[in-house]
Amino acid sequence: MNKTDSGAMRCAVWYGGKDIRLEDREILTPGPDEVLIEVACCGVCGTDVHILEGKFPLFVPPRIIGHEYAGTVVAVGEKVTRFQVGDRVVAEPGKVCGQCYFCRSGRENLCLNRILHPGAFAEYTVMPQHLVYPIPDEVPFEVASLTEPLACALHAVDLAQIPSGATVLILGGGAIGLMLAQLSLRSGAARVVVSELQPHRRDLALQFGAIPVDPRAEDLKGMLMKETGDLGPEVTFEAVGNPALVEEAIALTQKGGKVVIVGVADPEAEFRVRPYQIFAKELTLIGSYMRPYTYPRAIIWLSRLDLASLVKMEFSLDDTLLAIETVKMGKGVKVLVKPKL
Repeated sequence: MNKTDSGAMRCAVWYGGKDIRLEDREILTPGPDEVLIEVACCGVCGTDVHILEGKFPLFVPPRIIGHEYAGTVVAVGEKVTRFQVGDRVVAEPGKVCGQCYFCRSGRENLCLNRILHPGAFAEYTVMPQHLVYPIPDEVPFEVASLTEPLACALHAVDLAQIPSGATVLILGGGAIGLMLAQLSLRSGAARVVVSELQPHRRDLALQFGAIPVDPRAEDLKGMLMKETGDLGPEVTFEAVGNPALVEEAIALTQKGGKVVIVGVADPEAEFRVRPYQIFAKELTLIGSYMRPYTYPRAIIWLSRLDLASLVKMEFSLDDTLLAIETVKMGKGVKVLVKPKL
């Protein structure tokens, strides 16, 4: 990427901790195989919370973060053939080396040499064309910005291989949990139970066709046993990143079932496990990491799921820190930052 004299852009630059500064930086000219995207909106991810806490050493300040975004192509490199100015797009964050053992074996999400992309808490960002995807005209940018977390949820559902007619338990009704609920109901599950503390999220779970449970006021285990003939759910998704919920998932899932860990936990957090419990129940524990090769299918789902209901809170670029802290406090469902707001 080469700098250009075409003007400056506003961006929220993270300097470590809670130090995020609104700055003007020169807009970058796309390289030969890159596109310049004007960011319409960028979602806040739980990972952004952990980045500010210093939990992910790959992210070294100062830098622009933010990776769940949609926008419009405003410039293309000389070798770009797939896009033109005016195209509405989303981009898959993170570049892989393509050379390591995992990349060469078709598991790019496990790349040993992942390269960070330019962040999207900014008016513009640049990405290689092979990581950029067109979006349907009927899909609003606000919904399209959910492509990245939706692709992650889709990967988790792929790994779960939900049996037709199964009962699925989702621990956590945030954006990922509610996407998992909708995808599960369309991927074989006959019943989906969502355990969630926040009333507004339980309301959405009910709206989407799931069975909402308040784990503080209701007997989650008793309810599951009643629904499944004392067996428990075939598949449980942990969608919060809470070690205690992983323990709960292991305890509640039926014999021969699967526990899929989707929530992003503190990298240093630990949970207690009784090996005999996993042995005797013949459980399968699966980690679901990122979203390998699921972006094209996630884009298809954008207009087939109720995703607009998840987007209720929007912040200006000036309030990027407040947007991230809002996610940390568990408010709303999906929080967006809009550079032009």
